[in-house]
Amino acid sequence: MTRSSASRPASAAALHRALAALGAAPTLDRTHRPHGPRPEDAPLLLGILLAKAELDATVIADPGEEPPEGMTSLIEGYNTLICSEEMRLRLLALRLIRTAFDIGLYEDADDPCTPAAETAVMTAANMINARRLAWHGSGPADQQALVTALRSADQFSRSTLEDLEQARDQFAPEPRSKVGPKRSAQARHRRNR
Repeated sequence: MTRSSASRPASAAALHRALAALGAAPTLDRTHRPHGPRPEDAPLLLGILLAKAELDATVIADPGEEPPEGMTSLIEGYNTLICSEEMRLRLLALRLIRTAFDIGLYEDADDPCTPAAETAVMTAANMINARRLAWHGSGPADQQALVTALRSADQFSRSTLEDLEQARDQFAPEPRSKVGPKRSAQARHRRNR
């Protein structure tokens, strides 16, 4: 199977047609959009297309399958449009940021695991972005962006450890006999903040 090269993003009309062919197109309000989707509808339509693709992937490509042929083909197909290492890293960081947003938006806010998961994913997103900038950046703006990404990764990493400790304290507290003075002092410090 070969691919055609697409040098620019799909239009809103093309996205709507693709979604219609997949049975996932939103119904357009003909009073507001008598001539079909508008250019500003493209991000929404892309989001629907992403969701449709990911939902189909969960059904078609089972990573637990032995051998994981569906998963292998899915990854191979995904990579056919990625023309450079820099683009692959950009896509990976964007996917991680979307995942972190989804975690924070849809998970139970009272669950201490949620913030740990969200900050861990943001640590990864910033480290992937830092790698991209370190290897493919050029110029002072990219250097500053690299420093910012590394600082952000460090902050998210520290938050992840704090959130993980809170989750562990809630779900799997250590018996009192194993809690040493250092841990007790750390716990008191956290409570006093």
